[in-house]
Amino acid sequence: MNNKYVAVALVVIIIMASAIGYLAYKGTFSASSNTSSTPAPTTTASPSPTPVPIPTTKLSPTASPTTTATPTPTGSPTPQPTPTPQPVTLTIFAASSLTNVIANMTAAFDKEYNCNIVVNPGSSSTLEAQIAAGSPCDVFMSADIKWTNTLNISTLIYNNLYTNFTTNSLCVILAQGNPKNITSLADLASTATGANKIHLVIAQTSVPVGSYTNQTLTKINNTWGNPSSPSYINNGSYLNYYTNFQNNVINTLQTDEQVVGAVNLNVGVADAGIVFYSDEVYANMIGTTVQFLSIPSSVNTAGTYGICIPSETAQPTVAQEFYNYWLSSQGQALLTEFGFGF
Repeated sequence: MNNKYVAVALVVIIIMASAIGYLAYKGTFSASSNTSSTPAPTTTASPSPTPVPIPTTKLSPTASPTTTATPTPTGSPTPQPTPTPQPVTLTIFAASSLTNVIANMTAAFDKEYNCNIVVNPGSSSTLEAQIAAGSPCDVFMSADIKWTNTLNISTLIYNNLYTNFTTNSLCVILAQGNPKNITSLADLASTATGANKIHLVIAQTSVPVGSYTNQTLTKINNTWGNPSSPSYINNGSYLNYYTNFQNNVINTLQTDEQVVGAVNLNVGVADAGIVFYSDEVYANMIGTTVQFLSIPSSVNTAGTYGICIPSETAQPTVAQEFYNYWLSSQGQALLTEFGFGF
């Protein structure tokens, strides 16, 4: 019984001791907290600054700091080559007898004056008619000065630029091999018939070489064939010369060049013809085998050549240089070399 009360008493004592210990501890914790925890003063929180957007800049992968570029010194500009102007066309209307001599100078003239010479060859009378009708022409070179004079009368000359610039005489061209054995001017008026008949070609009297031929035939007829003339050939081989010569003519052509071709190329058709002396000189220059027969100056006819610049020229400056060339010592020397001026 006593043990039971002792046990209860011990329990009570333990409970009481625990309660006292708890209260003591609780008071100590509360005091410590109140002493060390001084409340911080209340403050108003500052608002966070609003971020300013930074512009986005695209940089190269290894962007360097931005610096001001040092300007590259500007040197003298590289000069550009001046373009060469296109050559102008210079249209020349020329008597066919001048074709070869003009061809000898065109390359050098073209280069010096940056032009392209285009030659329209033909009979002087035909060329004059073409110019009068309005055909474009920069320089006209006639085998008879009367055709340049005709343009002048018609006021178709530029700045009064026209003059004579050379002369040309006549000769006889013989077929290759001279099959009819022609040795004198008298043979051209032979009255032979059949296989021995002489066949001649000459130019029409409307063109310079034909007109000069007609004048020469008349001179021979009136001197060597005229019993009343001091120059009469006593054997009578030139009697009725003009008529007998014309009886042997089988064709009349439009240019000197055509007469040369008819005799030189058509062997057996034409035995002889009358052409310019310049044709003989040129044939000798190029080494042809064509033969020629001279005509004495006493009965020969020297034609005067004329040159002019038509009023409708498209290239007056270069045309005048071309015109001046033929009047210069260089041009005159070239003409002499090709058989002109005799």
